[in-house]
Amino acid sequence: MRDDRLAWPILLLLLIVLVPSVGMMWMMREAIRNERLAADQRLQEAYEIQLQSASQMIRDRWTDQIEREAETLDAEQPGVDFERLVSQGAVDSVLICDDQGNLIYPDVQGLNQIAATESDPRWRQAQRLEFAEQQYDAARDIYAELSRDEATLASRCRAQQAQVRCSLKLNETAAALNLLNKLARQKETLDEQGRSFAAAAELQMLEVLVPDTDQWNDVSRQLQSRLNDYRNPMSSSQRQFLMNRLKDLDPENIRLPTHGAELLASEAAAVYDSQFATPGLKLTSLPGVWGRVSSDGRLIELYKTKTLKQRLLELANNVPLSKNVKFVMSLPQEVSTGMMDVSLGADLGGLRLGLARLPQNGVDGSSQQRRAVHVWIALLVFAITCVLAWLLSMVLQRRLRLARLKNDLVATVSHELKTPLSSIRLLVDTLLDSDQDVSTVESQTRNREYLELISHENARLTRLIDNFLTFSRIDQRRQKFDFQIIDLRDVVEQAVAVFREHWSDVDSCLKIHHAPSAFISGDKDALVTVVVNLLENAWKYSDENRQISLATSTDGTHVLLAVQDNGIGMNARMTSRVFERFFQVDQRVARSRGGCGLGLSIVHAIVDSHGGSIRVESEPDVGSTFTVRLPVASKSEEHRNLVGDEGMVR
Repeated sequence: MRDDRLAWPILLLLLIVLVPSVGMMWMMREAIRNERLAADQRLQEAYEIQLQSASQMIRDRWTDQIEREAETLDAEQPGVDFERLVSQGAVDSVLICDDQGNLIYPDVQGLNQIAATESDPRWRQAQRLEFAEQQYDAARDIYAELSRDEATLASRCRAQQAQVRCSLKLNETAAALNLLNKLARQKETLDEQGRSFAAAAELQMLEVLVPDTDQWNDVSRQLQSRLNDYRNPMSSSQRQFLMNRLKDLDPENIRLPTHGAELLASEAAAVYDSQFATPGLKLTSLPGVWGRVSSDGRLIELYKTKTLKQRLLELANNVPLSKNVKFVMSLPQEVSTGMMDVSLGADLGGLRLGLARLPQNGVDGSSQQRRAVHVWIALLVFAITCVLAWLLSMVLQRRLRLARLKNDLVATVSHELKTPLSSIRLLVDTLLDSDQDVSTVESQTRNREYLELISHENARLTRLIDNFLTFSRIDQRRQKFDFQIIDLRDVVEQAVAVFREHWSDVDSCLKIHHAPSAFISGDKDALVTVVVNLLENAWKYSDENRQISLATSTDGTHVLLAVQDNGIGMNARMTSRVFERFFQVDQRVARSRGGCGLGLSIVHAIVDSHGGSIRVESEPDVGSTFTVRLPVASKSEEHRNLVGDEGMVR
């Protein structure tokens, strides 16, 4: 019933708190959302301007860059131009043409072309001995004569190459290495196809020498340096071949920065046709390779897709961007990863420039900070609202509890006062009516009996009023106690005397067990009230065959007073509430035998004010035991009491 009265006000209070709180949270969420949308709109406009500016800058720089590079080409040293353009890292490879559009780098001559025919017949004789008759020693001797007699340096070097070939077949390694060392010193000498005798000799030395020896490493470094230095004359086909062989011999330590560019240029040269000479950027027939040509047709730049994207993005480096966005590049057929993009036009192959948010910074710092402030404000307001609601709920519950207590008090007082007052009025009316009777012994006896009943009811009314006054003073913390050193046995004897005045036939059901004298510091009258209330509680909730036991004991530091009965008892829920105000175990018993439910609450308050404690042990239909535990007075306090010290008043 108590919970039912509180349920609806608390539910209403929760609704009053939750509905505005939810509405406030929703409005703040919408405000944050609207602010984010407005900020995104402003950013969208700013980003569109940046995107258009960047795309125009890319187109302008893209055109200017290839024209400037084409102007620097030197037809006499196309290999040097190739190395310079590739080393800058802006392109993956290039093709260089002359004014007529013919490729001059890489050259299109093959490695297996037949050498020019020599006029000296000894060449044919030596070649017949070497290849047809396999008389390597005779062929070697003829080649040696030719290396001394030939008029041109290139012919003498070619004769030495043939002599090395025959010596190796004869396992004359030392002689072969000696000749190869001589050839390696011919740095500027080329054959009819533009191949370097020195570079070929160094590669052949690596194939003859034992790998990882000092001599082998020296030759390897020398050949690597020669291949990386494009000022050394050499055909592109030979350079590519030597790079491939050198990579095969020592893949871990060889560093050839232009090797990939040479391979790509060679592949492009193999499929070179008119499509390379058309304006604009477009895909070539090579997978994933883009090409563009300068306006004069002399320079053709080759890009792999990844390099092309990176190069185009680099052209937009000077465009200022927010720290949480970046430019991205996508192919025409790709789905852009950016939040917006724009086409760079047909001249740039239809590639699209876009803006994308950085993953680690989904929103900018200021927006994130504002959102955090809004969230914290919402949480703070919600927390404050919940705290205020909780406080209001506590006040409401207390007010309802006080209102309920007042209602219970009025009902209890009305009932408890009505019974003795009605009895007194009935008895007085009877006495008044009997005044006209003859004064006889019988009437005198009856009158005395009525007067005793009136006195009993008056005492009952006095006790009831005293309990109400005591409860009121304790509840308002105005009860004053006169603390003195007293013997608990005196308290018990006085309480039993008062109890006998209230109830008849006490001695037949009350048993008292006194412990040795034990002094305590307390208010004697208040403690008498404690014992009387415990005895009356035991009397009221016991049947006709009641047995009440009152015992005192001590454990050295505390004095214990126990009141035991064989009454109706209580369950665990009742024992937890037995000391609450106006709580009564059985309303029917309380109504028939008097009581307002304040006795045990007064007992608890008095015991607590004396620094003691009270506990109850009970079992339904068996009985209850109330045990009061009070601290023993110190020896110094007992001494002052014996010499007449007046006690302390708290």
